[in-house]
Amino acid sequence: MPGRVPRVTKTEAIVLGHRRLGDADRIVTLLTPHRGKVDVVAKGLLRSRSKMAGHLEPLTRVEVVLAHGRSMDIVTQAQAVESFPALRRDLDRLSTAMYLLELVDRLTVEHADARPVYELLHAALLRTERGDGVQLVTRTFELSLLDVSGFRPEWTVCVACGAPVDADDAGWSALAGGVLCPNCRGRHPEASPLAPRVLRVLRAYQSQSYEDAARIRLDAELMGRLERVMHDLVRSVAERDLKSAAFVSAARRASVSESAAESAAEAAPVAVSEE
Repeated sequence: MPGRVPRVTKTEAIVLGHRRLGDADRIVTLLTPHRGKVDVVAKGLLRSRSKMAGHLEPLTRVEVVLAHGRSMDIVTQAQAVESFPALRRDLDRLSTAMYLLELVDRLTVEHADARPVYELLHAALLRTERGDGVQLVTRTFELSLLDVSGFRPEWTVCVACGAPVDADDAGWSALAGGVLCPNCRGRHPEASPLAPRVLRVLRAYQSQSYEDAARIRLDAELMGRLERVMHDLVRSVAERDLKSAAFVSAARRASVSESAAESAAEAAPVAVSEE
């Protein structure tokens, strides 16, 4: 016989989002390590005297006590553990973090063990909070999340025939999930060319540790190309546009002029050797 469902559960979680339920309540979407993504009811959260209101905002790591309900569990206690204040004070970092939450929300299965995803998201938020480059954090997170979610893109061999693909002569398809060799590209009308240095960075980000990937210097053009490729890939996997992805791109374009002088002063991008 299956075990009885516990009447009360205590777990840590990251708040992915919430939506209104009636006049005073909210449905809060949580990412938990063992139960995956869950929607729970927070009663009275919109009331001015609610003790839980500040603890159940998106981009907060919390400890919650959940009482088993008929259709959804009910939050009876919530205590913020991390609220990432530095992340919230910077528009670029904040928009990046909101994109990460939306991506997890879209790709995570409900009520299934999600510790790898939980750990990836927590690490990405900590890195964004401490001021790591948002391009590095976002691109490595996207690739790692796609990997653990079963959508690992292929950057080394042709997704159609399995032949090794030279970085200098690669096409790629978001729909197919990776690179295509010259012989197979004609059978994929949606395929497009992929710049060699973009592909080399993607290969490095996928195969190297985060610390090694952080040593790769990116100029503004390369950042833009990487972002477009990954957003196309994520859009194909998620089967819809992510609202925060468009906002991230717009925020990035707005900050280009402000960072142009700083970028010009940096050293030239480090070449990424092909494995």
